[in-house]
Amino acid sequence: MFVALWLAAAVTTVCLEVDGSLSPVVCKAPGTRLDARTEVCECPSGRRTEAPVCAAGEVPPSDNRALKVFRRKAGADGSLVGDRFQDWPVCVLPSGAPLRRP
Repeated sequence: MFVALWLAAAVTTVCLEVDGSLSPVVCKAPGTRLDARTEVCECPSGRRTEAPVCAAGEVPPSDNRALKVFRRKAGADGSLVGDRFQDWPVCVLPSGAPLRRP
């Protein structure tokens, strides 16, 4: 008997601009306080793209021109999940998390 343990990484929506920069995403929450999920996320500008949320202890790469060029090309398929830039995961911090570099 084989037992497989799958750890699903959290994925969120980001708005990817033409130059590879990120712009704010607008998410609408449900009408009840009991359901903490968000229902619909939209991009007022930019392209709606899926990106992984950084795991505990993980930080995204520094936002610079090279990263923007990489994000533009890597996000062409609508997803940044699984992409790495210079050995850094291309992830986004969970909302409210402080940025700390090792």
